[in-house]
Formats: sequence, structure tokens, C-alpha cells
Amino acid sequence: MASEALPKECPDCAADLRGADSATPSPTCEGLLRRIAEAAERTEKRGRPSGDLLRDLVAHGCLRLTLARKYGGSETALPELLRTLREIAVADASVAWNVMVWAQSQITLARLPLPAFEKVVRSGPDVVVSATSAGDGSVTDAGDGPRLSGSWRFTSGVHHAEWVLLHCRTALGDAEEAHGVLVRKPMLRVDSSWDVLGLRGTGSETVRAREIPVAREDLYPLQGHLSAAATPHSLLPVRPAFALHTAAVALGTAQAALACLAPPPQQTGRQQEDGRALLREWQLGDRRARLDAALAGLEHQGRGAWSLAASGGALTAGDAASVAAAAVHGVGTAVEIALWCFQNAGSAALFNGTPVQRRLRDLLAIAQHANVRPSQLGDFGRQLMAPQGGGG
Repeated sequence: MASEALPKECPDCAADLRGADSATPSPTCEGLLRRIAEAAERTEKRGRPSGDLLRDLVAHGCLRLTLARKYGGSETALPELLRTLREIAVADASVAWNVMVWAQSQITLARLPLPAFEKVVRSGPDVVVSATSAGDGSVTDAGDGPRLSGSWRFTSGVHHAEWVLLHCRTALGDAEEAHGVLVRKPMLRVDSSWDVLGLRGTGSETVRAREIPVAREDLYPLQGHLSAAATPHSLLPVRPAFALHTAAVALGTAQAALACLAPPPQQTGRQQEDGRALLREWQLGDRRARLDAALAGLEHQGRGAWSLAASGGALTAGDAASVAAAAVHGVGTAVEIALWCFQNAGSAALFNGTPVQRRLRDLLAIAQHANVRPSQLGDFGRQLMAPQGGGG
């Protein structure tokens, strides 16, 4: 194992990997998680992870989680991906959110024609690709080739990105269609508009395009076509699978909120922070039990979905609805836990910079995502109410 393959400032990795077959550090190495947590307040104030922290994430394989092995990626199984996102979220939800979006972008890249995909990963597997579907844009034929115009919000991690994936309308034939488009980040204008309640450290800015030339090979269908770069992640229905990722970040954030309230064993009585002495043990135990139950549901759905996708199978509509329901329930549980933690943290929680307040703000932002809104439970309810076969 070559020592230069390890982050020089991370002795935890050297200890973890001593005697291991691979020199790739773990994305959940204790040293990395500690550094993410220590930088969390600075990340929030800066509005994005620092360049040093990004290099740390790269060194630990956090930017190649869902990329196919044949292109240097880890091709991490879904259950392990969920655990990784949750553990990073315990350290900082904003960093976990960016890692999640970059992993989802790698999954989406497999919908590109293979030449376009290979253009992106030509420089290596750790390329940063951001993505957003929240916006209004179109590709039209200007006579000298297709051109892209529009604006898109919530482009998480865009400050560090080399490429961006955007949803748009295409009018290149007889009918208008919905497509995705791959764009080099320098071609876009990035507006510093990310002034929000939570997930402040994700840098989820608005990007704008004005008559940007695009190659036809950089357009991809939002459903259906998969290139040879696809992994089992690409076989999962996008919205339910991405909702599972989101719920993993949410539950890790709730886990951190609970940790803000649990005093170290040596602290008792007046030594405890404001509000802690008023906690009832059964209430704390109840919230932890709810968290564990939500995590168990998420892990169960993740294992089941991955087992099916890894064998080349497809989720039924009922399977997809169950996956989405577990994710929505997990996010709702996480918000409830963080709100309870904030309410029981005392007056100190009102001040900016208080970890429990940041956790609540991050979770309120996470819960606004369309994939995990309670309305997504509609399909699950319809499945439950549908007439069941059999009987007599």
C-alpha cells in the first residue's frame, strides 16, 4: 500500500487500512468525519465546503461513490450509500447533501450517450458534476446548431463543479420534448442567490444560460436509455431512489440533533447546559426509538430495492411506492425529532451558531424537497386501497 495514496493529515485512514487490500480511504473514516464536523460552522458561513475540505472528500472516495468500477468508481451498493450519507450528515448535513447530489449526478450521467459520458470522466473518476431539475430552460435550433437558454435554481455544489446537468425542453423536431442536458460549468452564469433558512453550506445557487451552444450528444432522455456506464443504481426509479438518499441525510441530521441534548456522563445537575436538566429520560428514549425505527425502515427498503436492481430486476409500482413512503416517513420523523430537541435545548438554542438550531434549520430545508413531501404518499395510499387479488 503506497503511503502517498492516503491523505497525509489523516492518521485514522492509515490505521484503518493497515493490512487492507485497498489503499482507498473510507468515506466514513473517523478522521474525515471529525474534520467535516469541525468545519461545519465555517462551511455554513462560507456557503460551501472549502477547497481543502473538498480535497479531503476526494481523497476519501466521496466523489466516486456511484460511478461504475470500470471507470474508476466505487459502485457503492445502495445500503452502503445510505449509511455513508447518514454518517456524513451526522457531521454536517450540508456536506452530506453535496456528496448526495454529486452521487446522484453520477447515476444520471449514465443516461448520456457513451461518448459524452466518457468526455466527463476523461480526467478521472473524481470529477464534480452538479445537477438540478428546478428551473425553466429550453434548447432550440438557432440555425447554427442547438442552443440552450434558461435559469435553474437549487444547483447544489455548483461552486466546485466542472459540469452541470439541467432539465430542459427541447424543440429540435416536430414535437417539444423533455430532456436533460450536460453543460460545462464555465458556460453558465452562477448567481450568488443562496440566502436561505437551512443547508446554507451547500452553495445551491441559481445558474443561467443564454444562447449556449450544445452538442446533440450532450442531450439525454430523462427516462429509458442507459449507456454501458450504467450501474444497478440506474435501474431504480429515480424519484423513490433519490428520496431514500434524502431521507438518509435527514436521519443522520436528526441523530446529530439528539446528540446535542445527551449530556456527557460526567455532567450532572447545574453543570448541564440550559434546558437539559428538564429532559425526561423516557422522552429522549422515545425519540431515539423513533429514529431507530425510521432507520430500520429505510435500510429494509434499501436492501430490498438493491437486491432486485443488482439482479437486473425492476421494481413494481407497489415496490416504488413503498420505497417512497419509507423515505417520506423518515424525513418527517427526523423533523419531529429535531424540533423536539430544539424545544428542549433551552434559550441558548436561539443563538445562531448553536448546533441544535442548525440541525433543525437544515432539516426544515431538507423537508421542502419535492421528493420527500407528504404528497408523495399518495401513490402508497392508492396501492393500499387497490383491490387485492385472490380470495373467494
